[in-house]
Amino acid sequence: MQTMLSIKIDKKLKEKAHEVARALGVSLNAVINQNIKEFIDVRQVTFADHPVLNKKTQRLLDRLLSDSKANKNIVGPFYSAEEMIKSLNS
Repeated sequence: MQTMLSIKIDKKLKEKAHEVARALGVSLNAVINQNIKEFIDVRQVTFADHPVLNKKTQRLLDRLLSDSKANKNIVGPFYSAEEMIKSLNS
């Protein structure tokens, strides 16, 4: 069963939100529903104007950057798909 939620929002803000949702290929309704579900699950509201990585992803990214700077765990370059597949299978 579904119900209707009526909120007041600035007209320009709503238009911009519709534009962003459309650009992402989702409805504004889907965006709002997902945010409400997340609010219920984590009992937290986050306001950000940039992507925020979760802890697991941030740790992985930190490790990858560290490895890259130390020239560790680097393979390649590959000059053909066959070379790359051979490396993956070894």
